[in-house]
Amino acid sequence: MSRSSSTPAPSVSGRPDVGAPGTGVFVVAGRSLDPATGEAAFTYRLGDDEFTERLTLDPVLLGGEVDADRLDAALDLVHLVMGTSYYKLAAPGRVVVERPVTAAQLAVAQAAYTDGLGEFAAVNRLPVPHRVAFDAEVRPAGPVPPAGTRGALLPVGGGKDSALALVVVPDGTALAINPTGAQRDVARAAGVPLVEVRRRLDPLLAGRTAQGGLNGHVPVTAINSAIAALVAVLGGHSPVVFANERSADEETLTVEGVSVNHQYSKSHAFERLFTAAAAELGTGYFSLTRQLSELATVAAVAALPLRTDILSCNRSYTQRHVGGQAEQRWCLHCDKCLFTFLVFAVFLTPAEAEEVFGGNPLADPSLADGFRRLWATEKPFDCVGERAESAAAMAHLAASRSWGEAPVVRLLGAEAAAAAEVTGATVAGFLPPRGEHGIPPRYLESLQRVLAGARSAVD
Repeated sequence: MSRSSSTPAPSVSGRPDVGAPGTGVFVVAGRSLDPATGEAAFTYRLGDDEFTERLTLDPVLLGGEVDADRLDAALDLVHLVMGTSYYKLAAPGRVVVERPVTAAQLAVAQAAYTDGLGEFAAVNRLPVPHRVAFDAEVRPAGPVPPAGTRGALLPVGGGKDSALALVVVPDGTALAINPTGAQRDVARAAGVPLVEVRRRLDPLLAGRTAQGGLNGHVPVTAINSAIAALVAVLGGHSPVVFANERSADEETLTVEGVSVNHQYSKSHAFERLFTAAAAELGTGYFSLTRQLSELATVAAVAALPLRTDILSCNRSYTQRHVGGQAEQRWCLHCDKCLFTFLVFAVFLTPAEAEEVFGGNPLADPSLADGFRRLWATEKPFDCVGERAESAAAMAHLAASRSWGEAPVVRLLGAEAAAAAEVTGATVAGFLPPRGEHGIPPRYLESLQRVLAGARSAVD
């Protein structure tokens, strides 16, 4: 075995205790799983504080025979990536991993704590790229175990992307982490069984954040990928199928020439790293929609009956919503709502769009700047599509009879057309699949059949 390390970030002017070498260490400590209760616990140390995050697993996952080495490796993967939520309180620049890990697992962790925390670093004025030194014992990977035989596992968020995956892979099982009504609704509409897992952050995290700890975006898809791999091992599933589109590869902004990507853990670069780690567990891992633009995905979903069951608004996934104290609905003001409405409008009439979303933000001139940000040099820190894609969508609406008189379209149509013209972007150009992917042939064939029934753009 060997130990791996790298050089941490230099100190930050005016903030010598944040991300500076030698000012602290984050420890990925112990973890456990109680097979009787289905509770997994993951412990971390930062300075004098100890944090323990807990997962409560669906009872359907318990009681079966699971290879101990596979289970250990899956727990290690969750333990590594989940730690980003606690590391970010001080971003000390050094991570010590107490358990030996494989090179593939360490590569996933390094990506999660560096590029996966790029937005966090930029927002908190830390050096970009964010660099982290890992002190970890690297062990060899064991023999590749046989793949699970119970079909695909599909993590769902309740939005258009996971809805498409549920239709393309109808014999799969959906996975909801901290499930809400929206996730249950879309799984029910697709007729797919649902497995649920609950995450409980250590309450000390909120306390330390309130006392001045650093806060910001963590690579949620990386965390969900690791939890999904653990569920796949326990439940005998393979592959784990996400629905992350091509647009996840586009940076949100650049800082002194360095790309910062809100969606890094949805990118193809991260997918390749995680695929290697998942393979050591005997679990396949890929994105079903890697070759698709957001427009191509929406064209397919717009033709499906369950389009009225989707929900992609991040504001509807707060703790109050998860706990059932607030009703989940499209807010129609956040960046993700505006983008999603814009691309659906390309394939739906105004009446159809209002049925799906419960309103029409293109009728509200006060939202013009929100739509304009979608093709700005610095995109919103949210899961929105490519700049050229947004501009092409608005330009298409401006030229259409269905949407041309909408107040926001009238305000922004010419501007969007000019922006789209710079790259030659058109709606039609975004519809064909392109680019690298890791989709197995049988899933690719099923996807192509569903895409063949996609809606045409409105006139």
